[in-house]
Amino acid sequence: MATPAQQAQFMRTPREVRSGGADQAIAPVERDVSRIEVAAAVRALLDQSPICLSWPAVWLNEAAVRSAYVLRTDLMARDWGPDVAREGQQRMDEFVDMGFFTKRERPEVGAGVQEYALTQLGRQYLHGSPYGGDRPVFCAPSGRKLIEITRIEFGDFPCGSLRVYFTYSAQDWPSWARTEAARTRIADDIGAIGSVENGSVTLGRLWYSQAALPSDVTNGSLQSVCYDAQAQRVTGNDLDLHAQAMTSVSGS
Repeated sequence: MATPAQQAQFMRTPREVRSGGADQAIAPVERDVSRIEVAAAVRALLDQSPICLSWPAVWLNEAAVRSAYVLRTDLMARDWGPDVAREGQQRMDEFVDMGFFTKRERPEVGAGVQEYALTQLGRQYLHGSPYGGDRPVFCAPSGRKLIEITRIEFGDFPCGSLRVYFTYSAQDWPSWARTEAARTRIADDIGAIGSVENGSVTLGRLWYSQAALPSDVTNGSLQSVCYDAQAQRVTGNDLDLHAQAMTSVSGS
């Protein structure tokens, strides 16, 4: 028998989900929504907002295992020039400094050839593949932290019904940005360490059927979900980390 809390949640679930007509639906956010819940949703989005670093355009051969790549600097220097080969190796070496790769010499393959193997962190943060499909990038935690919700607006927005303006800051460099080269590369993304930045995001209340509910999601939680009706698919969220300052708190 359902508990009162389960019954209340069932009644709050959109009718199309309750009836089995849809696996998920976005419901409007209530006007009396808790500021604490809003802040928690924004905080979670900031925690999930990574800094992504593309792999350079380099000549890679497959290694004995799928998690390792042989950088053919010898062939790059021959066909593309020594400057291109040197820059490509420097970029790959930056990933070693960040803890995403280990590196070893492969002189039996060619002069100056290196093999780069993914570390546990590298496997965790890698998206895409150098062998086809999406271009490979490392997307690692940014360390951005919420400071304050500065304004909320209710309305009919493309990615939800509650637009939230907030301030945030990165109080320190990410743990993986260990070198000056790494910090220089991400400076435009993360901004000045300790400075207060402005952001915005639109939220809705996302409901799932019990069969479709992901294991790591609370049903009916506040989420930013942008839906392309023409393509009939979710396209991500509208988190903007470079929004204009909005300094007054409002519930309208």
